[in-house]
Amino acid sequence: MKLDNLHLIKIGGSLAQDVKPLLNTLKSISGKDTRIVVVPGGGMFAEAVRELDRKVRLSNRASHRMALMAMDMMGVYLSDLSHIRTVDTLYDAKAALLQGGIVILLPSNLVLSTDELPHSWEVTSDSIALYIAKLLKLKRVIIATDVDGIYDRYPGGKLLNSISAKSLRGFTSVDSYLPKLSMKYGIECVVVNGRYPERVVNALREKEDIYTKITVD
Repeated sequence: MKLDNLHLIKIGGSLAQDVKPLLNTLKSISGKDTRIVVVPGGGMFAEAVRELDRKVRLSNRASHRMALMAMDMMGVYLSDLSHIRTVDTLYDAKAALLQGGIVILLPSNLVLSTDELPHSWEVTSDSIALYIAKLLKLKRVIIATDVDGIYDRYPGGKLLNSISAKSLRGFTSVDSYLPKLSMKYGIECVVVNGRYPERVVNALREKEDIYTKITVD
């Protein structure tokens, strides 16, 4: 089942308290011409897992599993705010997108069943979104977060219009494993401030605006 006009948008947990305008905007533009899969970040739920891991030293497998479940929890929260349907398989996602224009994918079952990603805190929701994009045969991921993009230094640096994945190591706006997956899968990313929904829409439509493109060339 192949879907045209399919986009993947990862919504960072840092937007949790300000995310409703973005969700409403994505719902309003979605349809047969703009199908959207939302992948949630882990946000406060993942931070709780990190804190527990620091205190009791969980096994890598347990912390990986719990962090993925934290993304599911954030997805349920996003769904509660927006009434966007949640799904937990690619089959259900594609079936739902034939009916409507947008779904929230709860990733834990999918990622745990394939088990292709390292069990490490280097792999967070950014990398998981890229992995899901690979499974969906997409070549572009939008990462909506609480900053305008990637800066050449932080704080006080200059916002970069674009940066290659191979030059990305050491920058903190995305997780440290993302550059490796971006180059491996040939998937470019756009880092954009989700507090400005119109920027996310322009990034999705590949129109110029304030954001940073992570290229794979």
